[in-house]
Parts: sequence; structure tokens; C-alpha cells
Amino acid sequence: MKHIIVIGAGPAGMLAAGTAAEQGARVTLIEKMHKPGRKLAITGKGRCNLTNVKDWEDFSVHVHPVNRYFKPAFYGFTSEDTVRFFNGIGLPTVLERGSRVYPASGRAFDVIDVLVRWLEGLGVRLIYATRVTGWVMDAEAPSRIKAVQVTRNKNAIPGGPVGVSTPGSSLGVSTSGSSAGIGARGSGANGLFAEAGEAGEEWEIKADHFILATGGMSYPGTGSTGDGYGFAQAAGHTIVPVFPALTALMPLHYDKRLTGVKLKNVALQLMVNGQCKQEEEGELFFTDLGIEGPIGFRVSRRAVTALNNGEKVELHLNLKPAVGQEQLMERWQRTLQAKLRGPMQAGSAMQAKLRGFMPRELVDPFSKYVTESGMHPVEAMQQWAFPITSYEGWRRAVVTAGGISMKEVNPKTMRSRLVGNLSFAGEVLDLDADSGGYNLQVAFATGRLAGKSAI
Repeated sequence: MKHIIVIGAGPAGMLAAGTAAEQGARVTLIEKMHKPGRKLAITGKGRCNLTNVKDWEDFSVHVHPVNRYFKPAFYGFTSEDTVRFFNGIGLPTVLERGSRVYPASGRAFDVIDVLVRWLEGLGVRLIYATRVTGWVMDAEAPSRIKAVQVTRNKNAIPGGPVGVSTPGSSLGVSTSGSSAGIGARGSGANGLFAEAGEAGEEWEIKADHFILATGGMSYPGTGSTGDGYGFAQAAGHTIVPVFPALTALMPLHYDKRLTGVKLKNVALQLMVNGQCKQEEEGELFFTDLGIEGPIGFRVSRRAVTALNNGEKVELHLNLKPAVGQEQLMERWQRTLQAKLRGPMQAGSAMQAKLRGFMPRELVDPFSKYVTESGMHPVEAMQQWAFPITSYEGWRRAVVTAGGISMKEVNPKTMRSRLVGNLSFAGEVLDLDADSGGYNLQVAFATGRLAGKSAI
């Protein structure tokens, strides 16, 4: 029976491990954190936007940087397949606006729980609190991996096991009856799992095939610290430079009074060196980190790239995209005349008038912008300019752009073109997508394909 090791128990790693087990392999899933799916638990604000059920034509425009590399994986495990899969393993789902799919319970932890039960039911061995530190290459076949080196986390429970979950038992250690090839310090001792010993001790685990699904660098507190890039480079792979995507953009002299304002049905233009490079419509949020929300995130990828290239970046906010400027001006004049007929002064009339065009919390910051820019309020409403000076880094970026070059990965199998028994899945690859369920679909589909093709 073929033994497969999957590194990383995120969405891609769990799908890869379970799929390989369904194909008849003996599978070991290694996770450095004490629990699986740490980043999955915070997706969709804790609700977990599982996927987006758009067809390929509409889905593909949300995948970056080259969507054709994802096409085989998508057709092998479509968004509809993802929904059927989760329904089939015991997770009811609901379809919401924008073709987005969520667990019916609205709880991301239910997604993790149902995946773990699925893995355990298939006989997958899960090893937690254990870090992979490197490869052991096969001396007789240099283009193949013989084993992984692992070490028990120093913050593991003293005296406890490496964190092994075996189907049908509590966390424990088995030292007999199998020959998966794990041994203390490479000793080659028999037994599926050897006793953990002291924290920090190194071990080797042998396998026939390895799947790297360690994630990227966003939200490092969940365990996404870029470990996989070093492993891939050690195996000879090229890493496309990584940077935060789906992240907050910080304007120059940001008016903190905007913090907490959420806008619907607005438009946002990304201007780079004075030219419009992208335009999006939808929801925008002002937060303590700057400009976020669905459309803020969608323009952030290009904005971060431009900032890193030293280019001038501005965001132009249109508060009334559905109304032409002439029509908006007529409405403004009518409202102004009505307000000025009352007993209030012109200044207070202007403030009251603006409240008829925008949320109350926006009035003072907007008035300040009109005064400083010298623009007419109507013009400013449709072109409120925010010069962007910086962006939020890995701490709260939703996803990582860049990663293992897809030119060195077979998109039909997710197998390495350089190492005969190595595959990849998920965010560790140079594949990322917009918010709205697209990134998780990339993780699930590449994980599914990697697990199926590893046999």
C-alpha cells in the first residue's frame, strides 16, 4: 500500500489527504499547529465562505495571476462538486447573494469538524504539534524525496504524544503493527508512530509520495508563515516573489473619523500614475487599517504591486455611480434651494443637505475633503480621491500572492515537474483569487487533484 505524507492541515491539505485515502493510500497528515484548519476558522468572518458557484467563464476572471493554470483543477472539482462534497459528508450549506456558499450553521468550525471526521473515517493519521523541518532526498534517485524530517513543537504538552490522532482511538502513540517508516532521528524503527521523546528532537518519516500544502504567509498567527517556500526551493523549485493580497490600503493623511463607515452600491477606481487600471462596484469599508471591504480588496492586488514598484497610486471613490453627474447636479440644486428657504444658515444647510446624499458619519470627513480640494460637492461625490501610501502586511492580509511557480507544476496533476514524488496544493502555489469564496475553491480543487494524482 502506497504511503503518502501531506504537509499542512489547512483546506487544501485536508482535501488532499482524504482524497488520497479514498484512492486506497495510507496517508499521514502533519500539522505544526495543535489543531487543524486554524486559518479556515476565521474565513468569511468566522462563517466560512466555502465556494462560489459561478461557472468557469465567470469564475476564472477572479483567479490570478494566470487563471489557465487552475482550469484543470476547477473542472476536476467544480464549485458545484464542492457543495455536493460537503453535503455528502454531513455539512448542509446555503446559497447567498453573489453566488456564495456558506455552511447552513454559519460556523466555520463546523466545516473543520466535518472534514476531520471525514479524514478519520478514511483512516488518515493526523499528527499535530509537529513541524516539518526539511527533506531527506533519495541518494539512489536524487530527483526523489525519501523522507521528511520533523520535530516536535517545543510548546507541545509536556510528556504527551506528538499529537497523533488515529481512527477509533483517543490521541495516543502506536509502536507496532505497521511499517510506514517513522523512526527516531532516522533510526528506521518499525511502527507507524514512535514515542515522541523530548520537544525539539528530530525524526524522519518515510513515504512514497509527498504533498506540500503549507499555505502562504497571511495571518501568520494561524500557522501560515511561509515554511513551504523554503521546502520547495530546497527541492529545486522557483518561488515567485510573494506579497499580501486582499489587504487594506492606507490613504495619505487618513481621516480616522471614517473608521467604521460601511458603504453599499459605490464604485472604486484604481488609478496608477494617473491612469485607471481597475474599476469595481459594490461594498467598501473604512477601518482602522484604511480602505477595505469587497471592492477595496479586489483592487488591492494591483495597488500593492504598483506601490512596490514605486508608482503613484490613488483610489477614486464614486458615492453615486448609478447617477449621471448632470442628473446629480440637478438634484443638488433642488435640494439646496429647499434647504436655504428655511431659517437655517447656509453652512448648516449644507451639512443637512449632505445628509440627504450620504451616511451621517461621512458628512464631516467629506466636507473637509471638499474644502481642501476646492471641488464642487457633486464633483467630489463622484471622484473622492484617496492617495494611497501604504498597505497592511501579513498580519491581516487575507491571502498571499506569489508562491511556487506554476510553470514548474503540472496543472493537470499538481505534481512537480522537477521532483518525481512531490505535489503541491493551495496557497503555497502562485495562485490566488478575489474574495467571495474563490480562494477556498482554489484550495479545495487543487487539494482534490493533488490527492487523486498522487497515487
